[in-house]
Amino acid sequence: MADNIMLGYDFFMFQSLGLKIPLYAPFNAHYIIVGGSGSGKSTAVLYWLYKARSLNHNFYIADFKASQEFSGITENFAEFEDCYQLIRNFYQDFINTPEGGGGTAKILLIDEVAGLLAHFSMTKSNKIKADEIRAILSSVLMLGRSRNCFVWLSMQRYSASIFPASSGSADNFHICVGLGKLTVDGRKGLFAGEHFEGEETLLFGQAKGVILIDGQPLKGIIIPKVSKKRLLQLLQN
Repeated sequence: MADNIMLGYDFFMFQSLGLKIPLYAPFNAHYIIVGGSGSGKSTAVLYWLYKARSLNHNFYIADFKASQEFSGITENFAEFEDCYQLIRNFYQDFINTPEGGGGTAKILLIDEVAGLLAHFSMTKSNKIKADEIRAILSSVLMLGRSRNCFVWLSMQRYSASIFPASSGSADNFHICVGLGKLTVDGRKGLFAGEHFEGEETLLFGQAKGVILIDGQPLKGIIIPKVSKKRLLQLLQN
């Protein structure tokens, strides 16, 4: 995972000293980002995609909310219930990728995965699809690194119901980001109760939050102020 991208700035250094100290993380990694409506999740993800535009990758984007915030970035794009087939297509690509993975990273981005799973779990006939999606995500989270295949998940609230606790799938995320005010359970699920010095003095809000990068201590993060519309235009070109 040699290719790093800038995810944002160190929140504590920016707020306390006015210093813009960049936070870098591997692009080829499993990501999870959680935050309520208006927390800046979509802007953050678009910003990361923009920072990685020069890297060799193949994105599959499942936009369950049909928000149009990710349309036109890749041909492998689906909305609402069509996300199910896109996820299956990605999994087939994953299965066909040999150990070692080659040079092209394959990344499945699911926007509002919790809503997608809840939607398919509403009826007995569709619950099979929800269980299949969970199984696919669990498999890629555990085995994807060796095949250069990764999962990026975005959601408003983190819940342990997304993955069975016994699967250990949630432990395989390399980058965990929580923006805005998180629930107690959500924060505990993402960061296992970790805190950092001075955290209680920080005022979290839009595009501000907490980040845990694999192998590093927990930190505060602030996402640069950028236009989602402009970012999308740049990514579509």
